[in-house]
Amino acid sequence: MEAFHLAQANISTGRWAFDHWRMRGFVSRVEAINDLARQAPGFVWRPTSERMMDDLSRLGRDPMLEAYNLSVWESVEALWAYAFSGVHLEAVKRSKQWFEPESALDVMWWIPAGHRPTTEEGLAKLDLVRRNGPTAEGFTFRKRFPPAHLGR
Repeated sequence: MEAFHLAQANISTGRWAFDHWRMRGFVSRVEAINDLARQAPGFVWRPTSERMMDDLSRLGRDPMLEAYNLSVWESVEALWAYAFSGVHLEAVKRSKQWFEPESALDVMWWIPAGHRPTTEEGLAKLDLVRRNGPTAEGFTFRKRFPPAHLGR
């Protein structure tokens, strides 16, 4: 049986550009949160922040206004344990002061172990969830799907 990992992407639009003083509380936490993710049990991989920002720019998006994240985890449970604890949870609870609530979107999808998803892949999965809601091709914590469909 093939091994799978969980890819995840999320995006939110800032109320202000990231260099605005009102966004300092968010910006000051980003590197610490990313470092904690890299050290978390079950973390597999994430592109550098610079890579994601360059990709957003190349794709005609605004990396100074859109917070985009892409990462790979061993399981939904590992991602959950990281996302809903510590400094990351504190930032999630305060996100409405920094981001437009209706802009927040997240997606998870199963990938073969060793695959490194691209920014384009993550944005396409986010669009899929936006259009169709959670499916086996892109889902959320609230409605999850097993990786079995990839083995066919």
